[in-house]
Amino acid sequence: MKYTRPLIILSFILVTASFGFIKQNPISKNTAPLEITDVAQYNNFLVFTEKGNKEVSMYNLDGTERLKNWSVVETPTGIITDNKKIYVTVFDQNGGVVILDSNNDQQNFISTGSGACSPILNTQQTKLYVANQFNNTISEIDLSTMKESRVVDVLREPKKIALSEKRNLLFAANFLPAQAANLDTVASAISVIDLNTFTTIKNIPLANGSNALRGLSISPDGNYLFISHNLGRFQVPTNQLLQGWMNTSAMSVINLNTMEFEGSVLLDEPERGAAGIWDINCTDNKIVITHSGVHEISIIDYPAFIDKYKNYKKKDELSYDLQFLGKMRQRIGLTGNGPRNFIISDNKAIIPTYFSDTLNIVNLDNPSNIDIRGMVNNRIESDEFKGEKYFNDATYCFQNWQSCNGCHPGDGRTDAMNWDLMNDGIGNPKNCKSMLFSHVTAPCMISGIRPSAEVAVRAGFKFIQFCEIPEEFAVCVDKYLMSLKPVPSPYLVNGKLSPLAEQGRKIYDKMNCVECHSGPYYTDLKNHVIGDDVEFDQGWDTPTLKEVWRTAPYLFDGRAATMKDVFKVHKHGINKKISDKDIDALVEYVNSL
Repeated sequence: MKYTRPLIILSFILVTASFGFIKQNPISKNTAPLEITDVAQYNNFLVFTEKGNKEVSMYNLDGTERLKNWSVVETPTGIITDNKKIYVTVFDQNGGVVILDSNNDQQNFISTGSGACSPILNTQQTKLYVANQFNNTISEIDLSTMKESRVVDVLREPKKIALSEKRNLLFAANFLPAQAANLDTVASAISVIDLNTFTTIKNIPLANGSNALRGLSISPDGNYLFISHNLGRFQVPTNQLLQGWMNTSAMSVINLNTMEFEGSVLLDEPERGAAGIWDINCTDNKIVITHSGVHEISIIDYPAFIDKYKNYKKKDELSYDLQFLGKMRQRIGLTGNGPRNFIISDNKAIIPTYFSDTLNIVNLDNPSNIDIRGMVNNRIESDEFKGEKYFNDATYCFQNWQSCNGCHPGDGRTDAMNWDLMNDGIGNPKNCKSMLFSHVTAPCMISGIRPSAEVAVRAGFKFIQFCEIPEEFAVCVDKYLMSLKPVPSPYLVNGKLSPLAEQGRKIYDKMNCVECHSGPYYTDLKNHVIGDDVEFDQGWDTPTLKEVWRTAPYLFDGRAATMKDVFKVHKHGINKKISDKDIDALVEYVNSL
């Protein structure tokens, strides 16, 4: 089918612009997109983290005037305040928290770990908790000493955390599954951390196919934990989209009294997806969720929801019930593109949009009443930025079920699951690949079935999104993917190989890994027959090892959960006797690339 953008959203934007409801404000002098990643309230002000210019900005409470901004060294990811200080997580190899004071330009920094995000405070404002996405840890910071006091390991890429002081527990949403992908059940989990001992006491897997966990919120009565995430139907071939055949958007429910996962409620409708599910917050009587891919929010009546939910007999069937929410949920279209993280203040949802720098302030008692603020005058979008926007936009998909982000979350990386694509037959699922360096390491796909990334991008829209986009859009997506940069490995020490990794480099050479994994991208760009169960005569494409620490599971069907499994269990590339000590060194080296 040819692509047609839904006219309702466009018409609304045009009408509001024509009648002056979008208020343009005094903003930063440059015209580049702000790319707002988070928002918080600071006394009677709003503060935003801006990825585009690496700044933190302060606005008045109604968002009509930009009052102040701070430049930070690294990309800001999250923000929280205690009405005295502003705490900003920054995303880099040595990530951590930047502490700002509105009365001066002084900045203090506390190092926590790579990919620091999702800062939260306890009620007494004595402890700050931070998720370190790429270190797979959660940090506790003692604000009396301004030092990291405790650290706990979790499963994989904690992206969001929530605090229950009533239960003295911290919950961490692991963004991706931490397991092999060639199993019947593959799912991300919630890690439960005891605040007394600061240890993980339980990991609670969600429904089969759960991935890209982005939002956490505790219910108004404190009895449930809600998790917003994607739900991938990896068990079926990717030959259609109807009824959420490939991907759906879900809100999972954990009963905090039993500490058990109960069910996943779908946010989509039978003939209309709600893709790009992102953040979730609760008021006393409502659940509010952003849908970044379709530029909407869902507002759910909590009393009506919990009554129906409790009486739903077979909760394991909720993840297939596209009519459960019915009239208890309102889908509200927003102005702009890409609503992500948001806050609720005075019964208003304050929602910035990542791809259009439009602020929507939604009255939750009267959702048709939306104040709209344009935050950048005369915005100029690069082709790379447009490409990222198209990559994440589910309106370029039949019935809005998914975007490219659905299978490649986290900036074009992997969802850690196997998919049975139609490009090389049926009944042969293969592990989802990261798109980093895809344009310079052709051929593409695990089987090398696509001769170039350019061909793969256009085929993806046509055969996965079931939509043909204009060529100029596809060119922008190419440019976006080519602009992706690897995140420095958390295995590096001050940007260099550790002593163990240096030993591993010698093992890498000794095992002749360079025969296939050579050159600047650690690939010879060829197919090789590896193992006994090779489906194609030409073998499998040789993937890059750049950022391989981030792309588990491994091998063509994701059978190796870790890099250690690659070498020790599956003996990939191991044709000589090797000790466990040497395997550990080899793993350290490869994970450092």
